[in-house]
Amino acid sequence: MKRLATMVALGLLVPTLWTMACGGAKAQKKGPSKQEVRDIRARSGDAFRDLEAAERGEPTPAPRVVEEPRPAAEPEAVKPYKPKPVEAVKVNPARTAPSWTNAQPKMPGYYLGIGVSTSHGNEEDDWARARNAAYVELASTLKVHINSTIKDYFKENNMKMYKGDNITKDVSRTDSSYGTDTSFFVDTTLEGVEIHDRWKDRGQNKYWMLVRLSKAEIARRIRERLEKARKKAVDYVKAAYQAQQAGQVTAAFKGYFNSYLALREYFGGVVEYDLNGDGRSQVLNHEIERAVHRLSADLKWTVPEPKRAAVIGSGIKEPLTVVVAYQGQPVKGLPIAFAFQRGTGSVEELVSTGADGQASAQVVKIFGEKKAILGARVSVASLVSGRHEVAVVSAKFKKDLDRNTGKFFVELEELSVYVNISEENLGETVSPGTIAADIKERLHKELGVVFTKSISGADMEIKGTAQTGSCTDFVQQRMCTARVNVTVTDRLHNRQLFAKKYKVKGNGDSDEEAGLRALGKAGPKIAKKIIKLMK
Repeated sequence: MKRLATMVALGLLVPTLWTMACGGAKAQKKGPSKQEVRDIRARSGDAFRDLEAAERGEPTPAPRVVEEPRPAAEPEAVKPYKPKPVEAVKVNPARTAPSWTNAQPKMPGYYLGIGVSTSHGNEEDDWARARNAAYVELASTLKVHINSTIKDYFKENNMKMYKGDNITKDVSRTDSSYGTDTSFFVDTTLEGVEIHDRWKDRGQNKYWMLVRLSKAEIARRIRERLEKARKKAVDYVKAAYQAQQAGQVTAAFKGYFNSYLALREYFGGVVEYDLNGDGRSQVLNHEIERAVHRLSADLKWTVPEPKRAAVIGSGIKEPLTVVVAYQGQPVKGLPIAFAFQRGTGSVEELVSTGADGQASAQVVKIFGEKKAILGARVSVASLVSGRHEVAVVSAKFKKDLDRNTGKFFVELEELSVYVNISEENLGETVSPGTIAADIKERLHKELGVVFTKSISGADMEIKGTAQTGSCTDFVQQRMCTARVNVTVTDRLHNRQLFAKKYKVKGNGDSDEEAGLRALGKAGPKIAKKIIKLMK
């Protein structure tokens, strides 16, 4: 009864407020005040809570008393979601097919998803596949409704959208660079999904699952996310601005990057704030982009020894060193990432500048054709937490961070390799063989090595034998096995790098064809192992 009274009261209150706002031509308001809107939303929240409590069989909560207007307080922290295990939703073995397996059920106040999985023999995995399928369907629905909810929120709060340097009030635009994070928000929101019902179709050996997610809860999460995102964006950019004024470059980059991430959570809304205290508000979306661009451009990178030399497959004896300065002063504690821009290899990736602004990294191995290039730049991964967040910031500011860096140019001395692998297919010599050719092609492309026609003068030797046999029927074809023995020797240091035996199968209409196909698969497989070993 309390729930019904609440719903009735809500239904009567809304028309009354609307009549007060629009009915009188002289003394009436043009529209409900902000406080009246908040009161209506509060009553709506009570109605949803009453409904959910009734469905769970719990006592109806007492109606919330609407207090007099007071200063807005910080939103309450979201309580951690406690997932309901699949086992908690019982399955009646004798139950007939529920109606929702044939048509989408009507469940006001919820988003729904239905998933079905054919049995693969493991019931636990089968239920997991059904649940995942239901999540996929639910997620596609959420993306549409969340975008709609965000637009409504922007309209209600007279917010503007941001795209590049352009500001618009047309909230129907969804091409804002920040708006693309809706999918990520949906993925994290799915943690709150409730398994509502499940059914096992024993006749067709299928598993069905119905999941749902409260619309009121989603709307609350979106509002809370937007409110928190705005506050975070302002707090981070204030800290970054102050750090930059004090010459603290590392703290400034970190603040700007995290402020940008907060604006991504704001779904493209414009945030205005008086950043420099001149009494005029700036658009933070734009100011952050400009600040990172200027900060990156003002860094001075000095490379004492930009030109180096190395033998392919080896390292560089002396470490690579850069010195970073800002406004004439060395930058302390700036995380630096060293990476190959041309060629490949292994290099100490993450280091930080010392009090003198200097950072050094050791190159362990290097590969390439004639010349390799390595660069040193500000490390986003050290300033931002989370793989998704690092990817977002790197994509946005890559051009700025790459415009001004430290570079090293390494002249490479060729590594010569002699390859000698004999091949036989069913007792007949295969010439020219495919294994040696495939190994040479892959190693030259990946490592930049060259090949000699004889063992004399070679830095490395790859030798082996390959023979096919043991052919059997396979469906309507023949299948043959190639046995390959390979050894790799480092002749410069007089050591064997590895020795390995392979069994590779091939199919064909005849034994000869099946054997050749087996030999054809061996080369790439061996080359992959050698490349991994050398790198």
